[in-house]
Amino acid sequence: MNYPVMLRLEGRSVVIVGGGKVAARKTPDLLNAGARVTIISPALNPALEMLNAQGVITWQATSYAPGQLTVVKPMLVFAATNSPAVNQQVAAEAESLGILVDVVDESAASDFSSMAALRRGPLTVAIATEGASPALTAHLRRKLDAMVGDEYTTLATWLAKLRPFVRANIASENERCALWQEIIDSPILDDLRSRDEDSARALLDSLLSNALSTNETHQQTSG
Repeated sequence: MNYPVMLRLEGRSVVIVGGGKVAARKTPDLLNAGARVTIISPALNPALEMLNAQGVITWQATSYAPGQLTVVKPMLVFAATNSPAVNQQVAAEAESLGILVDVVDESAASDFSSMAALRRGPLTVAIATEGASPALTAHLRRKLDAMVGDEYTTLATWLAKLRPFVRANIASENERCALWQEIIDSPILDDLRSRDEDSARALLDSLLSNALSTNETHQQTSG
């Protein structure tokens, strides 16, 4: 069983060995995460050619040769060529350097694998079947895409902005947890789904005010 994790890649080096469709599919998400992407491949997919022309990726226009990872020193490596032998060479070098590697279509040789992700602002829902069925992963992503609408983006954004204030003003962890749960269980998401953002915000402010009042009463009682 694998351990799911979110990685911070801002400013970190990531290498993709191979310049085909797999690399073209992975590169935009890596760039969006702030990674510095290097492609090692004698040729590039048209989508990657555009990114290279824009100067947002680094292209080493050569076939992979052992030792290249030592120079780049990436945090992550994707072995995504159409040659299993080359992919294994990449994996072996990455392992020797302590670099995490994803060998495409060979999960047994990989340290990690990408998950199908649904993004709604600060909210990310990721799905994986540990290689059992990519078709099932795609099916679940489509189901979630229909279920998780823009209302969750708005609420997640509001909660992210509120969190530091709540932590600073409500000392009790139990009371903070109770507030978050009350907000989520309230009709706020229904209001947002109905495009009634004013009502949703008013309800959020009311729940927050009540929680602050309750916290103040508890402090006075305990003091």
